[in-house]
Amino acid sequence: MKFTNFIVLILWLITASTLQGGLRINPLSWFSSEEEKIVELEIANKAAEADAAAMLEVGMSKLEAGRTSSANRVFKKIIKRYPSAQASAQAGFLSSQIHMSKGHWVKAFDQLQEIAFSHPKYENYNQVITSQFDCATALMEGARGRIFGVLPGFKQYATAVRQFELIVRNAPYGDYAPLALMNIALVSEMEGDPEAALDALDRLINYYPQSMLASDAYYNMAKTYADLVKGAQYDQGSTRQAISYYEDFLILFPESNYLGEVESNLDSMEDLLARSRLNLGDFYYNYRSNNTAALVYYNETITLAPDSIAAEEARLRIADIDAGVRPTSGSSIVRKLLRAE
Repeated sequence: MKFTNFIVLILWLITASTLQGGLRINPLSWFSSEEEKIVELEIANKAAEADAAAMLEVGMSKLEAGRTSSANRVFKKIIKRYPSAQASAQAGFLSSQIHMSKGHWVKAFDQLQEIAFSHPKYENYNQVITSQFDCATALMEGARGRIFGVLPGFKQYATAVRQFELIVRNAPYGDYAPLALMNIALVSEMEGDPEAALDALDRLINYYPQSMLASDAYYNMAKTYADLVKGAQYDQGSTRQAISYYEDFLILFPESNYLGEVESNLDSMEDLLARSRLNLGDFYYNYRSNNTAALVYYNETITLAPDSIAAEEARLRIADIDAGVRPTSGSSIVRKLLRAE
């Protein structure tokens, strides 16, 4: 039965290969057609690579002769005509260097970003990231854009932040990633965006704990939280965060030059946190005659910062309660708490 089926198949192939209505049908012809397409595509790619390489030589010769504008026009043609060619990556890089030499930082960065996206295996990829970092740093340091390409425009801090973020994405394991995150934090802090600064510092601490910038990240993290503290009468969430990062700093970097300053700042934050509990204790002692609640907060004040001025005041209040001393009219802070209630 199988042999019969095989014979039938052979006869069908022979019959199908005969002329039918003037058209020769060959059932096996599609195999050779696909192979021909692959060969043709390879030939076309090789031709495109050769043409792009030849144009690149022309552009580089013009660049060496000091004809930068003419060279850049050649580089742009290569990028447009042969975007996938290896020479296109080099043309884009050289074009970006021309833009950088003219202070066109955004154009240069965007040109480099195209290389990072389309040619991730470019042999000079590290130089691409280095140049991107230089562009973003220039904007961070106050380089201005150009209106109509001539008049000085506004400073571009937001663009710098976006560029640093792209650098982290392009080379997350490179040397510039932690530097980019630190710069994002610095620019964000300068622009009055502490949340963005804290986010960048948090990523630096968690993703690059071995970086030389880790100690600065902990310090800046604590300082940023400390700057968010409005006073003892407000919520102390930021105070606790600042204390936590200052304590981590002292444990992780005991040899740091910032040690004395960090210890001083930690004492200040602990005193502030303790004073917030002291104020609550005063509220219950002076205005609610609730000595039980007052003692809870006074003792918490001492526990939080036993060597602080707030703790000394709490001990005096406890002594007054033990001695049966009647409460005073209270401090201005307590009066504020009372009004808020």
